Amino acid sequence: MNNYFSRRSFVKSGLAVGAAASVAAVASTSKNAANDPLGLRLPIHLALFDTRFPAAHAFARALAIRGVTLAPYDGDVTPVWFNQLDPVWRQYPLAVAGLTTEGALFCLEQLAWDNRMRVVYRGLHESSAQGGTRHVLQSSARRPQDVHGRLSGVQPWPAQIAELIAGIDEPVAAFPSDAAQRSQAEYRTRSRMTGQRLVSWLIAPKDWRAPAAVSAATSAAAAS
Repeated sequence: MNNYFSRRSFVKSGLAVGAAASVAAVASTSKNAANDPLGLRLPIHLALFDTRFPAAHAFARALAIRGVTLAPYDGDVTPVWFNQLDPVWRQYPLAVAGLTTEGALFCLEQLAWDNRMRVVYRGLHESSAQGGTRHVLQSSARRPQDVHGRLSGVQPWPAQIAELIAGIDEPVAAFPSDAAQRSQAEYRTRSRMTGQRLVSWLIAPKDWRAPAAVSAATSAAAAS
């Protein structure tokens, strides 16, 4: 199956349920399933990336290897918003990741909020005055493991960010509006990023819990 969404075929079908089903089908056969047989990790169903930036391409390739469906766009995220995300999110709370501009994330975050979805991780990536690329990664203070000790010089940073996002598991805590309630880690990598600064992010269903964890909690409550 082609990992790229066809905007034309999506609009032609006019079926939000069909689009969601196709995304779910890709996710169910992804390589993530083999690496996570108990379903403890949050399944990522779609990855948005701005095709103007090489780093975004590298990020997308790393997630495509994991079986995540890609949604490329060229500067204007509006078509993805209206034709791919909004119809699906109205029916299904599917998790979405991305490496985009801050403006694109701002728009998507508003749409997510209306559909009971929340940003649970955010990273800022920009050229550093000291050379290389500066990264500021943030998550909820309840999830410091998602951002601390995560970047190194071993492989390109976009691939490491993709791995970080793909590894986020339950419980997923919404990104706090209060900076004092966030975990933050700062890194610098050697390769210098070209162009404007970018943000990596993960949007997930509010209060998501892995099915196995939910079952365990239910069983424990019943036993008590």
